[in-house]
Amino acid sequence: MKKITLLLLALWFGTNVISQNCDSFFATEKGVFMEMKSYNDKGKLTGTTRQTITDVRNIDDGIVIAVNSEQFDSKDKSLGKSDLEMRCEGGIFYMDMKNFMNQGAMGDQNAEMKVDAHDLVFPSKMTVGETLPDGSMTISMAAGPIPMNMSIKIFNRKVAAIENVTTPAGTFECYKVNYDMESKMGMKITTSVIQWYAKNTGAVRTETYDKNGKLMGYSELSSYHK
Repeated sequence: MKKITLLLLALWFGTNVISQNCDSFFATEKGVFMEMKSYNDKGKLTGTTRQTITDVRNIDDGIVIAVNSEQFDSKDKSLGKSDLEMRCEGGIFYMDMKNFMNQGAMGDQNAEMKVDAHDLVFPSKMTVGETLPDGSMTISMAAGPIPMNMSIKIFNRKVAAIENVTTPAGTFECYKVNYDMESKMGMKITTSVIQWYAKNTGAVRTETYDKNGKLMGYSELSSYHK
């Protein structure tokens, strides 16, 4: 009986050590609510994304985070919901590429969608000057007689600096990551993005620029609570 008790304690302790050592670039507690507001280059509200962590579960070498995400237009009308999944495994954080999907642009939410994605990867200990792996997602949707395809590719990712960023949700120590993004749905659009990530929170600010370096819009964390 004593051996069984010690074994159970060892398993419990080991699981918690894995969870505690798995530094994540997203919130890791069930019930956490996050709201991100997006603006155009003139500072006018263009949309809102609200996310709630619905479950956090242990796996052999880390944790899996289930997230319910809902997007809204500038008048706070819902554009659709989606379920996302993040994970921290073996000291590496994987972000669901569906975070970059524009629900409003996808049209009929009842259409059958096929998604092929390679998650964004973040090592638990990033260093300034480090190059990060690419991420990509391809969506095929059967909507009527003409199928619709959409693709997103994130590349040239580099950790540029560690900076403090203040938003309506507070002040955060962030890793500043620069990257290029190519989106294609009928036509191809290439943009440059600067994003600030805080550990155990996620992206707190994002700025998007066109090919000429002109600001197209930005988003920032407007609310964060448990």
